[in-house]
Amino acid sequence: MKRNQWMNVRAWTVGLVMVIGLFAVSAAMAQEAAAGAPAESKSLWDMIAAGGWAMWPLGLLSFAMVTMATVNYQKISLKKIMPPELLGQIKAAADQQDAQKVYDLAASNSSLFTNALASGMRKFRPDDPEGSKRNVEDAIAEAVSREESQLGFWINFLSLISAVSPMTGLLGTVSGMIGAFQKIGAGGMGKPELLAGDIGQALITTATGLIIAIPAMFFYFMFRNSLNRIIQKAEGEYADILDGLTGTGMHGSEG
Repeated sequence: MKRNQWMNVRAWTVGLVMVIGLFAVSAAMAQEAAAGAPAESKSLWDMIAAGGWAMWPLGLLSFAMVTMATVNYQKISLKKIMPPELLGQIKAAADQQDAQKVYDLAASNSSLFTNALASGMRKFRPDDPEGSKRNVEDAIAEAVSREESQLGFWINFLSLISAVSPMTGLLGTVSGMIGAFQKIGAGGMGKPELLAGDIGQALITTATGLIIAIPAMFFYFMFRNSLNRIIQKAEGEYADILDGLTGTGMHGSEG
């Protein structure tokens, strides 16, 4: 329990640093782009404020990205989904052809691996292990698909954020350019100080949107690939467990 709490604190700390880093980088880029304006020291908040209204939804998207990365980091782990000690106990019970113990172990521990195994074991018939094996495999496959969809729901948020963030930044850019052209039309041509605010908004929102989208897309593929690898490993473990229960294959002889 204490270890999990420490992991949560560490994950949120990393997340907070990432949020601050996102805005710091975008602010630095905007400050460089506005180098033609009167030189003056600006704080991070000044740079964020220069982004205008679009920085509010972008701020929410950055927080959502860090939150989803943290949630998936906690959920999608081989040790979390298939605890080695529990897996060893289940395999030992399967080698002894103790179907009830296999079911009890799976049903008393909630994870993608154990939930699917428990669903399959409900179809297992000790009096006809070979005959019921196909039904068990089908039930496990269906349950794995269901569990994968539930975990994938949280992963897909990262894909959504990676698509929405640059679009939001682009909308802020368009808004800034409209403001700049309006000031030019009102006689602002030749007065860069009147245009600096709108041009700064146009630059900083695009940069911020991309800075949020890039790590969001990275995390999306990282967690998606991790989940796929875990499911592939789980499928092999299910086959070993069923071989042990039915007395077929090499798993039982290997001990």
